[in-house]
Order: sequence, then C-alpha cells, then structure tokens
Amino acid sequence: MDLIYANEAMEDIGVLLDYTFDLAIGSDENNFELIVDSNNHVCRDGYYLYIEGTEYGGIVDSIKVKTASREIVYKGRTWQGLLASKIIEPDAGRDYLVLSGEANELLSLLIERMGVAEIFAASREESGITINGYRMNRYINGYEGIIKMLASVNGKLIFVYSGSKVMLSVRHLVDYSKDDQFDSDQMEMEIEKGYNPANHAICIGRGELAAREVIHVYADKNGVISNKQSLTGISEIATIYENTNAESSEELEQGGINLLKEAYAESHKIALTFNGESAAYDIGDIVGARECITGIEVAEKITKKIVTIDKGKIDIKYKVGE
Repeated sequence: MDLIYANEAMEDIGVLLDYTFDLAIGSDENNFELIVDSNNHVCRDGYYLYIEGTEYGGIVDSIKVKTASREIVYKGRTWQGLLASKIIEPDAGRDYLVLSGEANELLSLLIERMGVAEIFAASREESGITINGYRMNRYINGYEGIIKMLASVNGKLIFVYSGSKVMLSVRHLVDYSKDDQFDSDQMEMEIEKGYNPANHAICIGRGELAAREVIHVYADKNGVISNKQSLTGISEIATIYENTNAESSEELEQGGINLLKEAYAESHKIALTFNGESAAYDIGDIVGARECITGIEVAEKITKKIVTIDKGKIDIKYKVGE
C-alpha cells in the first residue's frame, strides 16, 4: 500500500517506506499522525500525503522531531478535516443557504463555494439522489454541513483520491442491520433503548395570542411522523417547538418533525467499537447490535473510522454512537 507524498502544488515527489499512519475520520478529529524514522524525513509543512484509490490522505500541518527515538512525526488534517476547516455561509442579505438539485451537482457547487476546487472535485455521475429545498445550518463547517445535508436524504459522502484530486461523490447509505447484527457475546457494548420519547410536537409560530400560528405533528410508536395522532392519554408525550421566524407553515411544521425525529433517535443509543476486515463500511452506514441478556436490539449509524497502517498492514476500527 503505497503512501505517496506530494508538494504544496500536489505534485508527486515519492513513496514513503516503513511508516505508521494513523487516521481518525468522522464525527470529530478528522486528522492524522504519520511516524517515520528520522532517516526517512521527506515532508515539509503544506505537503500532501495520500494512498491512491482510497480516502486515506491529507495535508501536513506540523512536524515534530523526537531525538530520543530518532523519529519524525507528521500531523495534519485528513481530506475530511480540510473540508471541516471551511465554513459554509449564507449569501449576503439571506438568512439561509437553501440547496436543491442532484446531489453530486450540489457537491460541485459547494466545492466552488468553499474555494477548495484545487484539491477537490465532484463526481459527474448521477447519484440517484435529489435534494429539495435543504436549508443549510448557518455558518456550519463544510464537512459537517455536507454530512447533515446528505443524511436528510439517506445519503453518504465518499472520498477517493484519484489522479490529481480528491473525488467526492454521493451514494445511498447501506443498512447492514437488516442482514446481520453484532451481539454482546462477541464484544463489549453499551445499549440504551428508551420507550417513551416525545411523540406530539406543538409547533408555535408567528402571531399573538389566539391569532398565533399553531401546527400539531405526531409520531407513532415506531417513530413514523404524520398529522394524525395515534398515541393518546398517558401514552401521549407532548413537547413545544417554537419558531417565530418561520417564513411559512411548511418551515414551522418541518421544525416540529425534526424535533420528534431527534427525540426518537436519542431514545435509542448504542456505544460500540468493532474491527472491520476491510474498508467495506462508510461513515453514515447503519449497523445493528443485540444485547443477549435483555434481548434489546438497536440500529445506529457509524460515526467514526479509525485507520492504522503499519508496515503495509491495515487495521480499521469503526465506532458507532457516542
């Protein structure tokens, strides 16, 4: 597995040998550490590292010399970390950036908008995923903003270094929990399943007193949201969503829907780390787990990927939940 190092202009210089390469990708960190013998010191600040055809790579931000062990430690941001270094802002005079279109085309638009086109490019293939009127959070970092946008349509973001740029593309996330599950006899895990999340959101918008706009949205026992109430009496758990800045009834209602979705998601929690035999799983894919004593089953998204490459051998750990 050749680790290429390139200069500030992303021009290939050579191949690193006898290295240990650790990367953390996903919900936080998005950085790497590369350790080489001092005799193999070849990188400078601003150099790039990558493994062709993979998502493993980034930019060197710091260099540490360890004279006792005669080691050089290069640290920096992964490709994901480079996007996280950029902020997606609304247009001047606008409250929000609202995006609609084919997902890969929107990636291209955001790459240009963030000013990173010299490093990143978006796939020109049809992703099969369309985004309609997605309202980007105000002043959100580029990586998180894209991940949240794609999550709203069950999509995931793929990074592959190809040729001279990092190619970004969108794919449908994969729900592995439908076919296979981890269980607590195989590994340590923490699972919490809540049975009574909020299921009735009273959405309060503009207006005063009796003239104030009020919309009701409901979730059933499976978390399916509609305008029809199925849980009543003691089973009803109500909450308030207030947004006096909502520009339309649809926007106000969507806020209540999001609130109920978050309540349902937060009632089902899993903390799990597992080893992967390959890079088959991506950030955003869903895996399931079962606790053997109680029989509790949950499914949750992969939030972090930790990769170690040592003397050509790759080890991948996946983290699910918090």
